[in-house]
Amino acid sequence: MSTAKTSSMQSQAYDFIKRKITMCEYAPNQLLSEAVLQAELGFSRTPVREAIGRLEQEGLLKVFPKRGIVVSGFTISDISMIFEVRRLVEPYTLRNYGSRLDMNKIAEFSKIFHDHADAEEFTGFYELDDRFHSTLVSALPNEYLSDLYSRIQTQIIRLRVMSGQMIESRLQRTMTEHAEIADACLEHNWERASLAMVQHLHYSEESSLATLLKGYSNTSIV
Repeated sequence: MSTAKTSSMQSQAYDFIKRKITMCEYAPNQLLSEAVLQAELGFSRTPVREAIGRLEQEGLLKVFPKRGIVVSGFTISDISMIFEVRRLVEPYTLRNYGSRLDMNKIAEFSKIFHDHADAEEFTGFYELDDRFHSTLVSALPNEYLSDLYSRIQTQIIRLRVMSGQMIESRLQRTMTEHAEIADACLEHNWERASLAMVQHLHYSEESSLATLLKGYSNTSIV
């Protein structure tokens, strides 16, 4: 097999497994089998093992020789550190660099949030949530802070999915909180936008901690 083909298969395996972890199809603390992953992908051992190695380095998998592979879970400390970074980056970006945002995009987000404020279900909710926050952070010109934020982005999405699945009211509350942030941006009221973001992150952290305490998919997140 050519080196290029092996590299391509490794990338495909990495993307496949990471997506499953990110969307909690592979739940926190779930035991995975290398053989099952190979069968799901239809790939040989080498590209799957290399993908597992990359995901282990990123902290998304834990590999125990001769015992198995476990999807990394969350601790209270993990959640606290993730939201500490978010509080440092997201409100700061709005307060100091909100004027760099594309208001046409923000207006589109605002309309979606208001139109679905009472929705009990919304297809693509987690993608929408991620796009909104990513759009806001994209205004940040400081590459060092951007890199710091990007390091936790997958974990942010995992917590969103977990909280949304475990706490029924979270979708509606998030739509309302996002609408407040977007509307403040449209008014160019960056202090209000920043404070609305702080409040949103507070509620999001509460939901994440509540999810941790409830457990996820009948498995405690430890």
